[in-house]
Order: sequence, then C-alpha cells, then structure tokens
Amino acid sequence: MKFKYRGINYESCTPATEMIEGEAGGQYRGVSWKHHYPRHIPTPQPVVGLKYRGVSYSSGHPIDVEASVLRRQYEDKTVAKSTPQQESITSNRQKALMQLNHTHIANIRQNLEYRLQVARAKGDQKLVQMLEIEASQLIARN
Repeated sequence: MKFKYRGINYESCTPATEMIEGEAGGQYRGVSWKHHYPRHIPTPQPVVGLKYRGVSYSSGHPIDVEASVLRRQYEDKTVAKSTPQQESITSNRQKALMQLNHTHIANIRQNLEYRLQVARAKGDQKLVQMLEIEASQLIARN
C-alpha cells in the first residue's frame, strides 16, 4: 500500500505472519468469530553501537548485545594490535563466552536427548526421525 506523509511518498511493508485459529471465540451481532494467534513471532536482532546526543546505547536482549560486542571486539582485535592489558581483558571475555557457548550447546543436547527419549517412549516414529535429524545437524555444526 502506498502512503504519503508531508509530501514524501513511501510504501508500507508489513511483514506477512502466518496465523493460527485459536479455540477462544464467540458470537458478535450474529457473526461467529475466533481469536487468531501468530504461528511464529520473529525476534529482532540486537543493534549495537547506537548513539543519541553523544550517549552510546544498544537495543536487544542484554546477552545478545554482549555477544555482539564481544564478537566485534574479537574482529577488531584480529585487525589491529592491542595493548597487553586490553588483550588480557578480551581473552578473559572470550574464555567466558566460549564457556557460555559450551554450556549452551550442552543444554541443547540434553534437551534434545530428553525429547528423543519421550518420543521413543510414546512410539512416535516420525518425531524420532525428526529429532535424530536435528541431532545429526547439531553434531555437524560443532
């Protein structure tokens, strides 16, 4: 849809979200209705390094922002040489980030193993196949 605001033309770009019909509903003026829920809610990516009136800030989840900052520092470190004190701070952060990453992967594997056990107990072969594919993808990624 095309719009115009203060003489500037622009086009609306609303994201297409797939909706699921819920159980909640009723009747209004003789017409039945059901409540609709989005199937998947997209999460915005963190934006790091923003400034407003000279004050730096970031948007997004704090853990994602910290990971982005660490990633950017790591990339900057490979491009330019740092002082020994900065390198020790960066290496400590990188160690913490690596440990966090290993813990995260271990939690994902544990959750996947539990879901696989439940699927096998229920006898759902299609779900077992899907979870085994997910497990092989997880192993291939690491």
